[in-house]
Amino acid sequence: MKLGLLAAARITTQAIIDPARSVEGVDVVAVAARDQGRADEAAERWDLDLAFGSYEALLESDEIEAIYIATPAALHHRWTIAALAAGKHVLCEKPFANNATEASEMVAAGRDALADRGLILMEAFHWRYHPFVAQMQAVLDSGELGPIRHVEAHFNLPDQEIPKTDIRWNFAIGGGALMDLGCYPVQWVRWVAGAEPEVVSAEAECPVEHVDGRLTANLRWPSGVTGTIECSMIGPGDRPRIDLIVNGDDATMTAINPLAPQNGASLRVSSPAGTVTHDVDSSSTYLHQLVAFRDAVANGVMPITSGDDAIQNMATIDACYIAAGLPVRGS
Repeated sequence: MKLGLLAAARITTQAIIDPARSVEGVDVVAVAARDQGRADEAAERWDLDLAFGSYEALLESDEIEAIYIATPAALHHRWTIAALAAGKHVLCEKPFANNATEASEMVAAGRDALADRGLILMEAFHWRYHPFVAQMQAVLDSGELGPIRHVEAHFNLPDQEIPKTDIRWNFAIGGGALMDLGCYPVQWVRWVAGAEPEVVSAEAECPVEHVDGRLTANLRWPSGVTGTIECSMIGPGDRPRIDLIVNGDDATMTAINPLAPQNGASLRVSSPAGTVTHDVDSSSTYLHQLVAFRDAVANGVMPITSGDDAIQNMATIDACYIAAGLPVRGS
């Protein structure tokens, strides 16, 4: 699979360039940027053969079979649909779109492209492809937690780790803690519950107009399970907090760093009888994601992070913003 990079984003090194060295059948051959200078610099940095000074030129190239889209979220809709129309498979960074309406249109285009030309559209939620997911699922399936009552998830970064000059503080291109960080906790709790939640309430702190530096939301499912998500680019604390906690009648499961176990993670199950801690595979989530994308392209099978899941995750994000009194991104 000859892969082209649409945007010379910082995430690309760990998300694509590094894992591609270990994934047979994936050849990263090109990068496109907003101008030729940026493209040339990125191609030299990543040792790529081709550099395009526009995104359109990348999509027009017959040398490229698949596209990795790492633009700001506000541009995902445009370039995902354009890449599919150009006959390319697409791995699109999270969050999938600016909002659920855009996500629905992207998914519809992806389904048509799959049916007509066998093209794959996949959202780059890398955590979902790691063996840690199977470990957590095994605990949930074992019944040792008892009936699940509450699920909560956090992704908090210390203040100043994301400076105010960062694009994540720009409302016009899809900025906000919920978009960049909170999309993970939203997916984590939806995955545990196996259903779509109602957003009961939400609160946000906005150091920049319309842009949530911190957002918390309370959720509820038809089963009676309740949930809480928290995401923040402004603390609290001076260390990151990244976890998923599932409270049952009999025990509690705590997953530390389900986001990126390669940076250290653990799985604990605590009950009145004591706490059992499980080691977690330290392989890269991005490696597993790239393997999954390659295999989806090779076999024509829709990946697990696409379709309705992508739409529903954005729908919950939209509902959190509305409940917090903030505008939906792209509105």
